[in-house]
Amino acid sequence: MPTLRYLGWEGYANGTFAASLRRNTGLEITGENHLSDSEAAQRIRSEQAWDIININTPFARDVLHPEGLLHTLPDALRVEVDLTGIFSRFRSPAESRQGELIGIPQRCGPFNIVINEKRISPSLAEEQGFSLALNADFSKRFGILTYEDFNVMHFALAAGLNPFRSFDSSEMTTFAQAAHRILRSARIVTCDHEFLNKALVDQEIDFYVSGGIYTASSARLAGRSEVRAITPSKGPIAGKGGIAFVEINAITQGSQSKAAAVDFLQFLASDSGALAGSLAGGACNPVVQMHRRSMFASLSSEQLLAMQWDEFEEDMARCAEYEIVPDYDKRAAVIRSAAALVATNQS
Repeated sequence: MPTLRYLGWEGYANGTFAASLRRNTGLEITGENHLSDSEAAQRIRSEQAWDIININTPFARDVLHPEGLLHTLPDALRVEVDLTGIFSRFRSPAESRQGELIGIPQRCGPFNIVINEKRISPSLAEEQGFSLALNADFSKRFGILTYEDFNVMHFALAAGLNPFRSFDSSEMTTFAQAAHRILRSARIVTCDHEFLNKALVDQEIDFYVSGGIYTASSARLAGRSEVRAITPSKGPIAGKGGIAFVEINAITQGSQSKAAAVDFLQFLASDSGALAGSLAGGACNPVVQMHRRSMFASLSSEQLLAMQWDEFEEDMARCAEYEIVPDYDKRAAVIRSAAALVATNQS
């Protein structure tokens, strides 16, 4: 069996998921994790090193497939996007604009704010949303998880701006001012969500952005139910203040074994593969395959509690879809510049 080369969000290239894949299919997988969909898309453009790309909501449909960088999938897999109920919104990102199947969706959910509800009430966090990071009362009482794509979106929301619309010069100034203020006010800036969870539990911080069920669930599995993902109740995206994501798993044109990659996707979509995906990386995250009763039944009550399942439908209703951000490079450069300036001033 060939070894599949994977580029994606953490959890699939090693650990319990890789072990389950090997046990059920004989396939081996290796690869790298990424923390930025925009950066991952650029790597797929420039490198022939990957069989599978795991990337968030809009990039397969709106970037990689139109550029000829992904294979269209066999019709036999189409049943895997016949999603129902609250998961039906995640069919569209797995298809091209012409209706071709280009990927298999799996992990999904709201990705916004994580709080310690012993320190800050869920109702306050829902009401204030990302503007909490601009509130002087919380200066040095919050963290930032440096997932750049989400930071770009969330800092815009903190400033009262719709991140999926072009900014005029005044709005860009507002965005830059918010980014500088948020980064100056943060107590912790890190790419390690477990470090931020520990800081929440230890009450060194009251909340962090960007984060969600995925990042909070490991702490909740460990019995720290005060760590809780929160979706803002309102905001500037047609009234919505949260962002929802779904990871799309697709086969790159550079794949050395399309047949093995299809086998990987078939396992991913199976009940056992979906359970392994939900629990990958030590997390416990909703997956679209939960629309099947058989897969849903494989999750324990403790796992459903860890993923805040009782709140999932309401949270998703508050979320806009993750879209391609206009002028992304310019906005990301603003954040990088602000972060560098803060780091220099603190050294």
